[in-house]
Amino acid sequence: MSKKNHWSLSQWLSYLENLHPKTIDLGLGRVAEVYSLLGRPRPAKKIISIAGTNGKGSVVAHITALAMACGYSCGSHTSPHLLAFNERIQVAGRPVDDLLICQAFLQIETARGGISLSYFEFATLAAILLMAVADLDLAVFEVGLGGRLDAVNILDADVAVITSIALDHQQWLGNSRTSIALEKAGIFRAAEQLPQALVIGDREPPVSLLQAVQQSAQPAYFLGGEFDWQTDNDGIRIDCGKHTINLPASPLLAPIQNDNLTVAWCALSGAMPATELMQKLDRVRLERLFKALPLRGRLEKISSYPDIYVDVAHNPAAAEILSQWLESNPTAGKTWAVCAMLADKDHEQVLACIDKSVNGWYLADISGVRGQTGEALLVSSRGSISKPVRVYSDIKIALRAAVELARLEDRIIVFGSFLAVARVITVQNQ
Repeated sequence: MSKKNHWSLSQWLSYLENLHPKTIDLGLGRVAEVYSLLGRPRPAKKIISIAGTNGKGSVVAHITALAMACGYSCGSHTSPHLLAFNERIQVAGRPVDDLLICQAFLQIETARGGISLSYFEFATLAAILLMAVADLDLAVFEVGLGGRLDAVNILDADVAVITSIALDHQQWLGNSRTSIALEKAGIFRAAEQLPQALVIGDREPPVSLLQAVQQSAQPAYFLGGEFDWQTDNDGIRIDCGKHTINLPASPLLAPIQNDNLTVAWCALSGAMPATELMQKLDRVRLERLFKALPLRGRLEKISSYPDIYVDVAHNPAAAEILSQWLESNPTAGKTWAVCAMLADKDHEQVLACIDKSVNGWYLADISGVRGQTGEALLVSSRGSISKPVRVYSDIKIALRAAVELARLEDRIIVFGSFLAVARVITVQNQ
């Protein structure tokens, strides 16, 4: 253990990547036991947990900005990270320093004894420890996978949020929206356990989710029902039934981000009194926070002439949103897709969604345990794409080829995986 006292964050992360036999190992038994050994610290006075297929990270980012604009101290835990592990654990909108994360890891390592923990479980416990010592008003936790058996579910949240429900991670969550919704609804608590507000951000929730809400006997608020938004002058007007508020529109490009902003406001008003929020909200500060929103890779423009956008869309629902944005925002030239995807994703449906909105494809390899080659991606998706295809050994090479062949008025969209987008952003920043 004395050697670990002096480990760098990179040494800790390398250790955690190989500590547990499974990369994904759902279940609360081990992580809950270590949480108890750590004294079950509460990360903040109020907790919001967020599950869903798409939009979780966006909702977290919007909640954080809204809370800070109201003068509340706020921490957040998200996954996966894009460029640096520290993105996963933020306090006051800033990633926590390496040293503090290493100290939290050492505390967990000391407490766990012989109990094996996954990389994500270590990260979740570290986030709890670091927020607990920061004396925060609010902690926002993004569920990693599913909900019922995810490490975040060791926390009893004051507000449980479900964003969209779509097909993804079927090997762990089931092959239908019905089964996936039930797994995500596992973050609900029954009314007899503790009071909790439920916020549903799916405009067409599966019947199974409606049933889970009813069984919880908790107050529930549905996007498109109890709350919604509409365009208003230079921003949006959110109607929550008992109150309305005007906010700047989401700074993120996709129109669905105003849904996510609205869900974020409703979730925050479930944790804090709405009248207090409206009195304390500093709109000038919110606009400043929106301009610096720490959420990269969501329809983010990283270069011009030709325009290059990156997006972490990696399932059919997210791809359809991306396609809709491409269609509703035509460019003077052509649109080219640069794509790399993990082997366990629905390549055929994802590429089919995008194919109708682009003029050609640049497919690339992606490394790692769950990775695959661009050739394999082409084979699995050949029936879904009708536009010309080129294949490359690395997404950096694929993007370079796309830029060289594109005209200045063209547009390039890079998508398919957090890993692919991270690599492109890193190269672009060099």
